[in-house]
Amino acid sequence: MLLELSLQNLVIVERARLAPGLGLTVVSGETGAGKSLLLDALELICGGRAQARMVGPRGDDTTVVGVFAPEQKRAALIETACGVSAQDGQYILRRRITATGRSQAWINDVPVTVTALAAAAERLVEIRAQHEAQRLGDRERQMELLDTYAGLDERAAHYRAGHQRCLDLTRQLDELEHGGRDSLKELGYLSFQSQEFRSLDPQPGELATLEARLSLLGDAARWRDGAARAADQLTDGERSVTRILAGFARQFSEAPDAQLAEAGRALMQAQELIQDAARTCSAATDRLHADPAELARLELRRDAWYDLMRKHGDGEPALFAAWESIEKRISDLEGLDGRRERMASALSVARDERARQGEALAAARAKAFTKLAKAVESELSELGMPKAKLSLSQELTAEPALHGTVRQEFLVATNPGLSAGPLATTVSGGEAARLSLALAVVLAEVDRMPVLVFDEVDSGVGGRLGAAIGGRLARLGRDRTVLAVTHTPQVAAAARQHYRVHKRHGRDETMVDVEEISGERRIDELAEMLGGGAAARTQAKVLMQGAGA
Repeated sequence: MLLELSLQNLVIVERARLAPGLGLTVVSGETGAGKSLLLDALELICGGRAQARMVGPRGDDTTVVGVFAPEQKRAALIETACGVSAQDGQYILRRRITATGRSQAWINDVPVTVTALAAAAERLVEIRAQHEAQRLGDRERQMELLDTYAGLDERAAHYRAGHQRCLDLTRQLDELEHGGRDSLKELGYLSFQSQEFRSLDPQPGELATLEARLSLLGDAARWRDGAARAADQLTDGERSVTRILAGFARQFSEAPDAQLAEAGRALMQAQELIQDAARTCSAATDRLHADPAELARLELRRDAWYDLMRKHGDGEPALFAAWESIEKRISDLEGLDGRRERMASALSVARDERARQGEALAAARAKAFTKLAKAVESELSELGMPKAKLSLSQELTAEPALHGTVRQEFLVATNPGLSAGPLATTVSGGEAARLSLALAVVLAEVDRMPVLVFDEVDSGVGGRLGAAIGGRLARLGRDRTVLAVTHTPQVAAAARQHYRVHKRHGRDETMVDVEEISGERRIDELAEMLGGGAAARTQAKVLMQGAGA
């Protein structure tokens, strides 16, 4: 149960203290009086979002403290969840928010994270705010309630763990196959690059040899034509060099001058040398013929070299270094195919297990729903909906989801002759509120949450059903704390304790006071809730007497 809730400097609440204890405690006040601030305080010690705007004008921070006294078994669960043991059978949750928005949390004066605070509060408090009735239309919320009622929480958790494993394995397999580094995609690309190298099989020094040979073959025609012209001009024709030299050589060889005779002999030697050169040029014209097939083959290989160098670095050293690096990386990635096979096999097993668990969970839920529906319908009958009938729709999902492999949803028919439809679209606001309360009453028998909080659960409900709602809230509080914010006097009259919230306006500020009321002051408050006046006061007394207060 909740022994105490205290807060200071929360927005416009300077200080407040509630001591609910066992039973139903109600909080009333005019619309806009600040009742929601008490729920904000509870949300904070339940791990809710901290905001700087929550800090009021009477200091640099706001502090909220909740003192709880759970039963021993639940205290053990709380210790497991947050890592802090109970002190004298109590858990004291404290949250501090500074004007900068900084948050601090403690459990039994032990500093903890907000996550640990929320883990503890999750096992101490359940808040059913104004939107809870609308939340009932959410299929996942319905399954959570059904699992709680049927004791299927652990089985549902196993299914969710199996579902998450399937998601994780699917993601890992996708990354292995199509991801970046350390993936089969990378291995495939490296293998493609390796094959390019192996197809060319470049050899050290080969590129220079290719370039030289191509240069020679590319200029073969020019050099052959030049050699042919040289051979012709040196030896052939009447005006060839050798004929001219031969004539001068014969003439000077007979000269009486010794030096001219020597020149004749030199010209004779030059003729012989030129004839040798001419024969070489003539031979070159027969030898320098470029084979087109060889030229095309050499050009193709040279282009393949340059293509690889464009991809892997300029020059032979960079190219061979890249090849070595690729082969080493391929060696590092050996075994990926086997890993993929093992992962695919594990995924198949996990999917089969998920399907089995999902089918079993859906069957257990369907069986439990029959009992739940009967109990809720009984409560609804007492709450002014005697003809309401609940049913469960079931259909296989296209893909398994977090909450199961079968799409199950609560349906309701509020009156005979009307077809059953989803809660979100079939019931009115008042009907949704009553349905929410009926579920809370039924679930309370199996879920021993120490503190239940209802924020205007009577919203949209007429006064004639207020007594029934108040009675059920009081019944819920027989062995726990039930805290209800209400505008309905019949609900307020059923409470063991009553707190009134009202605004106090000063010259320069507005503050909210929270005070416990009893006796005549409580009758005055109920009368105001009934509309005020003597008749309302008389009716308020009747309500109090009817509630046994």
